[in-house]
Amino acid sequence: MQLVRFPDGIVTEQFTGSDGGVQFSGISVGAYAIRASHQGYDPGEAHVDFRKGDGTLQKVDIPLLLRKQDRNSMASGTISADDLRIPDSARKEFEHGRRLLNEKRDLDGSVAAFQRAIELYPGYADVYFLMGAAQVRLNAAPVAEASLRKAIALDSQRTTAYYPLAILLFGQRRFNEEKELLLEAEKLDATDWRWPFELARCHAQQSQWDSALRYGLAASAGANVPSKVHLLLADIYANSNKPREAVAELELFAQLDPKSAHMDRVREVLPVLRQRAATPSQSEPR
Repeated sequence: MQLVRFPDGIVTEQFTGSDGGVQFSGISVGAYAIRASHQGYDPGEAHVDFRKGDGTLQKVDIPLLLRKQDRNSMASGTISADDLRIPDSARKEFEHGRRLLNEKRDLDGSVAAFQRAIELYPGYADVYFLMGAAQVRLNAAPVAEASLRKAIALDSQRTTAYYPLAILLFGQRRFNEEKELLLEAEKLDATDWRWPFELARCHAQQSQWDSALRYGLAASAGANVPSKVHLLLADIYANSNKPREAVAELELFAQLDPKSAHMDRVREVLPVLRQRAATPSQSEPR
């Protein structure tokens, strides 16, 4: 499960418990999307809005539909052989670590529980992913990277661990490694806007503006994309000497998210870009 706030992106990611539910706490005022995904199912999404003074508990049900290519195997009662191999003791340690991480915010305690689960079952991909997520929050980048890479090695077809690993590589300016990782993730799920968005950021950081624009536009064409995509496109257009397009992206962002914390900066930059757009460049015919 992902809790997403526009335009800031993913606030937190959690695994559901054995009952299929999850609770998010400490949520600040604003509009959020809750995204649910499970291997073999099409992702689902719901929207919630917490306004000032509204501290009520909101319950949201997100039904997931089985992907067409997986219906036959599910109908025949096929169960993952790996799931059958996981001992109950390892599952209990995983659930304990998940609760410590998601509900208690006990990062060190969760890592210890996940390590015990791995000792009981070394091939537990979900454990490596959540342990990596906890280690990221502990600012333990080297071990977090190792955990996330192990999760991918154990279950390369699921994209859950790709995104936090990509963000980790971006923070270390290891852009070429991140690009390779994102391209692999995009092959697995071409509908996810995050892969082209992060690829656009990588290319932009290296001043590769044509490639950055290509990926930025691909991200904006996706479904349910956050408004921050338009901020990125505006920056790319501005650095590509296309102020008119940059203005259009910022105006669209202002329409989509007028209460964003980024609006002060948008109001500051828009007049400058409008002035640039109104002045013919030397390359334009007069």
